[in-house]
Amino acid sequence: MTRPADYTPYTTADREALLKTGAALFADTSLSSNGLSCASCHNDLAGYMQTFANPYPHPVHMASSMFGMDQVHLDEMVQLCMVAPMAADPLPWGSMELAALTAFMEEEQKRFQANPCAAKGSCAANPCAANPCAVKNPCATKNPCAANPCAANPCAVKNPCKAKAA
Repeated sequence: MTRPADYTPYTTADREALLKTGAALFADTSLSSNGLSCASCHNDLAGYMQTFANPYPHPVHMASSMFGMDQVHLDEMVQLCMVAPMAADPLPWGSMELAALTAFMEEEQKRFQANPCAAKGSCAANPCAANPCAVKNPCATKNPCAANPCAANPCAVKNPCKAKAA
C-alpha cells in the first residue's frame, strides 16, 4: 500500500475537473466489491478520526493496525480504504482516478479543519456538542425529566397509543 519508489502522481491543470471527478468517485459504489463507496463511511465529514485534521503524512490508526504503516500520505490512505473497507483492488498509482480522489479528499480535509466541531474527539470533550439553541427553547425548562433522565415519563398517561397497546 505504500507509494512505489518511482511514483509520480497524475497532474492536470484543470483542478476543478479533477475535483468533480473525485466527488463522483467518492460516491461511486462500483469502485468496491461490496457495494460501499467512500461516502458510505465519510458522508458529510462523518467517519473521520481527529487526526484527519493533521497535515499528511501522519499516523493513522487503520494504517498502523491493519497494514503496519507508521504514517501515511493522503493518496496512500485512499488506497488503504479501497482495499480494507471497500474490499477492492487499489487504484493504479499515477492514475487520474487516484489523483481525483486524493484531490477531493484534500478539499474534504480543508472542510473538516474549518469545522470547529468536527475535529473534536469525543462528544463529552466537544464544546460544540452542547445545543446552543437550548436556552432559546421555551420547553426546555418545562421538561420535568430534564433533571432526572431516569424519572417516569409524565407524558405517558397522555399518550393515546399507550392505552391502545394494553
